[in-house]
Amino acid sequence: MRKGWIICLVACVAMSLGGCGQMGVKQNAGTDFEQIRDHFANQQGYEFYGRTKLLTDNSANANMVNFSGRKDGDTVFMNVKLSVPEKKRVETLTLLDQGTTLYTKKDGAQEWVQSAGDDAALRQEMENWNPAFAFQQMSEMRKNVYPIQDNNVKDDQAMIRVVMDSAKLKGWLASQLQGQSGTHIQSLPSMNRHQPSMKLAMSLTKGDWRQPGEGVSIQSTGKTDVQEIVDQMDLEAEYTILYQKSNKLPIRMTMSIRSQYDYKDQRIQEHSQVETYLQNYGKVKPVPDPKSVPTGKGH
Repeated sequence: MRKGWIICLVACVAMSLGGCGQMGVKQNAGTDFEQIRDHFANQQGYEFYGRTKLLTDNSANANMVNFSGRKDGDTVFMNVKLSVPEKKRVETLTLLDQGTTLYTKKDGAQEWVQSAGDDAALRQEMENWNPAFAFQQMSEMRKNVYPIQDNNVKDDQAMIRVVMDSAKLKGWLASQLQGQSGTHIQSLPSMNRHQPSMKLAMSLTKGDWRQPGEGVSIQSTGKTDVQEIVDQMDLEAEYTILYQKSNKLPIRMTMSIRSQYDYKDQRIQEHSQVETYLQNYGKVKPVPDPKSVPTGKGH
């Protein structure tokens, strides 16, 4: 009888130690994330590039985004290239963010244009692909952080997985989509205003709420429709971060997004990824000066 109690006690101790070990691993992963985030935020210069991947076979969502850029001090320079299969072309947007001021150039234009202070769409486009904003989003919306098994403990690389809070993501997505819809409803003459390819909404099937028409039809694509789509959506997202163990700086981030939602009597299932690579910390060339006179303009 006593032997049975001893065996039971040993088993309980082993289970409790196992639980503590798992908790410690989780806590360590969370600490790693915070160190990576803080060390990255302190960097004054780096380069980044990446692309989106649509992993679901859905021909309606063929648009892909390629982006590249660099940070120099408080300024971020970025090129965004969006493939538009229906037009058989690639649309290019160049952005220069100086914090309170955002400059843009579209499709190879020579001169920079200072965006209006209320141009949320262009600001959002910058945030979509800016690695600094990705870390801000993770910090605010993360639910859990887990380590990923290291198959080569001798190298200087490790990985963690940051699982996002679906409820917070849906709230953020709804506000962003409503902001887009509201912009078009309130700005009827500006039918060609830039529409950002949002990280979480870029793979949503293009419907009436993304393609404003004319006259009364615009009024029928209001915020209620967007909210209904998001309310019934199943949304999962997570980041995988590859980083250097010695300096806690990220090398690659992959955001994986899975969504299911009802649209026009169909259940849409989508899976997409955003890959971002980071390099050349402290070694970037200066960003362009938006106030310089373009060569050949004569003024």
